Amino acid sequence: MTTPRTLRGLALITLPLAALLLSGCAGQQPEPEAAGAGQQDDMHSWLVKYAECMQGEGIDYPTPNADPNAAMQAIDIEELGGIDVFEAADKTCMGKIGEPPAPTDADGNPMTEEDMMEQTLKLTTCLREQGVDVADPTPGGGITIPEGAPDAAFEACGMGGVPASGE
Repeated sequence: MTTPRTLRGLALITLPLAALLLSGCAGQQPEPEAAGAGQQDDMHSWLVKYAECMQGEGIDYPTPNADPNAAMQAIDIEELGGIDVFEAADKTCMGKIGEPPAPTDADGNPMTEEDMMEQTLKLTTCLREQGVDVADPTPGGGITIPEGAPDAAFEACGMGGVPASGE
């Protein structure tokens, strides 16, 4: 049986795929010292605050890795208490810490929904070329992959081995 797991550390509900794209793109391109690094720092800071808040709300939410290029841990909402519990904690935390920083491209320019969708489609295509059965992304949505997808596929797509199993 295939259990879908979210690629994103913030489940299917809150964080746009931008955080994933930022970490994924960092592995593919030489990173300029300027804008890209600041965006990663802002995003990482937000992710840490979000994780701490979720933990404070009683959710066993993973703390982000200090390395901005590291893979984000996949989570299983059912294991965290179910969708209702997760959504309640998420709503509280979003109220406390606000939305994540607006995503930017490697040059520090704001990314539009179209830009993010284009990046998501490129990632989806790459993963499919690596043999991973990935559903089509939706605007503003993320990518859900089957449990046990090979780390080599993520590395080939410049993502440094995003875990599909959450382990």
